[in-house]
Amino acid sequence: MGNKSEVNVALVADIKTLNEVVVTGYGAQSKRDITGAIATVSTRELLSVPATNVAQALQGHVAGVSVGNENSPGGGVIVRIRGFGTLNDNSPLYIIDGVPTKGNLNTINQNDIESLQVLKDAAAASQYGARAGNGVVIITTKKGKAGKPKLTYDAYYGVQQRGKLLDLLNTQQYADLWWESRINSGVLVNGNPRNAQFGNGPRPVIPDYIFPDGAMNGDPRVDPANYSTDIDAADFRRSKWLITKANKEGTNWMEEIFNPAPIQNHQLGVSGGTEGGRYAISLNYFNQEGIMKYTGYKRYSARANTEFNINKRVRIGENIQVAYAERIGGPFSTRGIASNQSESNAVSFAYRMQPIVPVYDIAGNFAGTKGGDLDNARNPVSDLYRNRTNINKEIRLFGNAYAEVDLAKNLTARTSFGIDYNLFNVRVYTPRDFESSESAGTNQLQTRNDYEGTWTWTNTLNYKTTLFDKLRLSAILGTESIRNYYEFVNAVRSRFASDDINNQYLAAGNAGTQTNDGSATYWRLASEFAVANLSFDEKYLLSGTLRRDRSSRFAPDFRIAYFPAVSAGWRISEENFLKNTASGWLSDLKLRASWGQTGNQEIGNFNPYTFYGTSPANSFYDLNGSRTSALQGYDLFQFGNAQAKWETTTQTDFGFDASLLKGKVDVNFDWFNRVTTDALFPVELPFTAGNATNPFRNIASFRNRGVELNLSYNGKALNNELTYTLSGNISTYRNTVLTTNGDPNTQYFGFATRLPAMTVTQEGYPISAFYGYTIDGINNTPEQAASGPIWRGYNNVVTYRQANGTGVVGAGTFRYRDLNGDGLITPADRGIIGSPHPDFSYGLNINVNYKNFGLQLFGQGVQGNQLFNYVRYWTDFPTFGGNRSLRMYEQSWRPGADNSNAMLPIVRAADNVSSVPSTYYLESGSYLRMRNIQLSYNLPRTLMNKMGMSAAQVYIQGQNLFTITKYTGMDPEINVRNSQGAVSGNTGTTAGQNQDRQIGVDEGLYPVARTVLVGLSLSF
Repeated sequence: MGNKSEVNVALVADIKTLNEVVVTGYGAQSKRDITGAIATVSTRELLSVPATNVAQALQGHVAGVSVGNENSPGGGVIVRIRGFGTLNDNSPLYIIDGVPTKGNLNTINQNDIESLQVLKDAAAASQYGARAGNGVVIITTKKGKAGKPKLTYDAYYGVQQRGKLLDLLNTQQYADLWWESRINSGVLVNGNPRNAQFGNGPRPVIPDYIFPDGAMNGDPRVDPANYSTDIDAADFRRSKWLITKANKEGTNWMEEIFNPAPIQNHQLGVSGGTEGGRYAISLNYFNQEGIMKYTGYKRYSARANTEFNINKRVRIGENIQVAYAERIGGPFSTRGIASNQSESNAVSFAYRMQPIVPVYDIAGNFAGTKGGDLDNARNPVSDLYRNRTNINKEIRLFGNAYAEVDLAKNLTARTSFGIDYNLFNVRVYTPRDFESSESAGTNQLQTRNDYEGTWTWTNTLNYKTTLFDKLRLSAILGTESIRNYYEFVNAVRSRFASDDINNQYLAAGNAGTQTNDGSATYWRLASEFAVANLSFDEKYLLSGTLRRDRSSRFAPDFRIAYFPAVSAGWRISEENFLKNTASGWLSDLKLRASWGQTGNQEIGNFNPYTFYGTSPANSFYDLNGSRTSALQGYDLFQFGNAQAKWETTTQTDFGFDASLLKGKVDVNFDWFNRVTTDALFPVELPFTAGNATNPFRNIASFRNRGVELNLSYNGKALNNELTYTLSGNISTYRNTVLTTNGDPNTQYFGFATRLPAMTVTQEGYPISAFYGYTIDGINNTPEQAASGPIWRGYNNVVTYRQANGTGVVGAGTFRYRDLNGDGLITPADRGIIGSPHPDFSYGLNINVNYKNFGLQLFGQGVQGNQLFNYVRYWTDFPTFGGNRSLRMYEQSWRPGADNSNAMLPIVRAADNVSSVPSTYYLESGSYLRMRNIQLSYNLPRTLMNKMGMSAAQVYIQGQNLFTITKYTGMDPEINVRNSQGAVSGNTGTTAGQNQDRQIGVDEGLYPVARTVLVGLSLSF
């Protein structure tokens, strides 16, 4: 970091001054000398919103940075800087006290953070080369300062509430809609619909019991003596049942899976020292129970940062944190019940369960879908309850030790050795869900242990000098070596004699059912870099960077890459033609320009090589014909691509920083053009090549072009007793796929669900554009249906019958747009129908202080993006079983009705077409959310002195109190699916890797919580 004493002064300087020194990479610069696009987030902003993950604090505070939250306790966070430059991994690189990581930040205690900078353009980020293609976030933790010991205690406690829920049907509404769908489709028995629960009459009859099917009070089968949970017995369903009463009013499954939940945080810190040695030590406890029942995250952490002056020329120090965390929920849960964006999670089952099913049966056990015509969803409350003891455990040791030596005047050598060690333990026990229609055949335990270790050795020479009293020069030469190793072992056994928690160990399972697997992987990176900064006469600024990287993830011929960058600044306010007039309104004005290149190596660790592996299911063969044993064989596991080369992002940036009205107004503006070439993506190979993992290939180029604006105003009133700051930021980017494989019609699709892929990446359009059919309304008459394009078997068949039995053709069907003009609706009529990328994003912040009181308001939002509400597939169409939306009940097209406000086609049980991906699923994703409202009070100085305190503050705070949006789903903040990626983030399958091919799709998300809390902050 160069001259350490200067850095120490910088980190405690007034953030409102131009002389503030910020960490810009391997060194630090005065803010007035920075020529790149670097944003700083203050400690106050970092701590203003209670969060598990420090990356959440970036949301709305930094122009050009978008954040997606998984919302569940301990869930993943997706950060994107200046758009989406690749189909692969768009996650930024994090540098914490000089140690790089792309792993999760949940174990990093945000109360320990002193400063945070975001390096947005290539000129600022290129010094990190191969891993900086998506921007860099630099985090510096708190250091001790010379002086008497200082003891601090910070704490808050609050209650979280769920927000908006879906409007679903009650039991009678569901039965009526089910009856209507069968009548319209002509699916009748004895002239009426037939349902195992609702009978076979002209109208549905709500039974008293759903198991036995459709039973009424007085039926001898519902005698409690006939209750049994032995679903494998021969007399089950004959004389024994899981006797379950019908919920005639209807179970609100959405309400059942959510509960108010507490959140709390406690931080104890002590710091101090002398000129010869300084220390900062902290202990932290964080506990967030989830608003979804039986989910939560708990973290214990300890940090010790020390530094010592051995003599006038030698300094040593370390920054170490150890953390232990437990999480209940996420992808490692009972049958994925607590995962995010999944059709098998609790949210999805809450709208897939019929309202007639109660939570519990007559014996107090969990009720389910064992009865007839109840579909195949599982009771989400039961799955969440059974998952409550499946705890994901993590231990992480993160930090570095360093030494600095002043070799000569202005020349400092520094060496730093950083570590990032992670241990994971996951135990997922799955009991039999005997109440479900598709019960698990047996109970099962999966135990998985992961180890990951990464070390980083960085060596730098830092030279600073001033020539001719006007020319300031600083230069850094450095080398860096990184090595990562990851290994896991996984074992499974079934048929446990008891589900008791004390029996949930592998040895208690049936040995004949055991399976196991394990693997290891590693990668290495070696780098050299040089950084130079020039300042002449405090007006003319020039910076240059060059980095060379060698990555083990590429074949030897393509292993080396160079990443240059250059930037310049002109403090035009210091010129004579402005300086003489600047005293009135212009305090400072700096023009900036930069160009540079960065890279992306996130392609897995062994992409160049073809792999063969072994597995009993695919490569064991009974060559001897014994039918009792098989010989181990090998088959293709992964295709290799030795021609893959670096993905490179080239970025140009023009901007200015201005301070007006004697520092009252600050303005920061940037225009950027970011182009990614040779983008890496695992392109599918022809099936004739075999069945194996596809390799990454250089297949495309992308462009993100946009602007960023930050404004702030600082004012005073009432004889300076009232101070206030008004600030805001707005940013926009336009994402375009410039090329793919040379064919403009080439399409790279997103993920298929129950529907075909609804996103596509194609030349001339943005990444992950929505793809499907365009709906131009509803055919109200047979004539209207016949006059338009025909979808065979859909709008040219009878859709309902009149009272006299006459069939009506095509009425009540969607009218799809015929893109190719052939008069037919076929897959060729699918096209780009929308975009998940917003027109702009913004954040608004108001801070007001009056005497001892403080008020902070923070809002954040996006405008102009669209969302694909896949939840509508389940709730708005009869394609798959489950509950239905009130929208389907009230706004479906009906014969003879006023259909001017109809949104949905006629309800028909046989309709498997209306639910195809189309514009019906698209909704506005725009929103404005009140992120934070905080009212604080600082105790009077006289009272604090009597209590021996140097500072004391109490506050009450509301988080996410309201959201303004037109989105009909639960939450407009849609994260990418599977945001946590692998168990760990540095293994080559980092968080969010390969997930940006499907953006803005709501598959059943964990909603954001509304929180009210009280807190205090004490210093002694």
